[in-house]
Amino acid sequence: MMTKELADRAAYEEYLAGLAADDSAFRAAFRAAFFQALHEQMTARQYEILLMREVEGLSGKEIAYKLGISQSAVSRHLTRGKKRLRTLLAYNLELRSRDFS
Repeated sequence: MMTKELADRAAYEEYLAGLAADDSAFRAAFRAAFFQALHEQMTARQYEILLMREVEGLSGKEIAYKLGISQSAVSRHLTRGKKRLRTLLAYNLELRSRDFS
């Protein structure tokens, strides 16, 4: 592993160790970082539709009506957004399983 990657990982672990002392701070920081990464990985429309569906609980038909797009477009954005979400989660799990020592 390259020196910069090791330094980045060490800084990351130090940051997490500092947060671990306060579980609520750790959870809040993790959530903020996760949603920032998620927002960066998706298009604005994918992010908006995924939030409307999963957080607000709107149906595809309701989302289509609110955004003035077809239900099939909503479905495509959801499918692609969920694929990017799975990729992000898989990458996170891969990092957690690595031995950085």
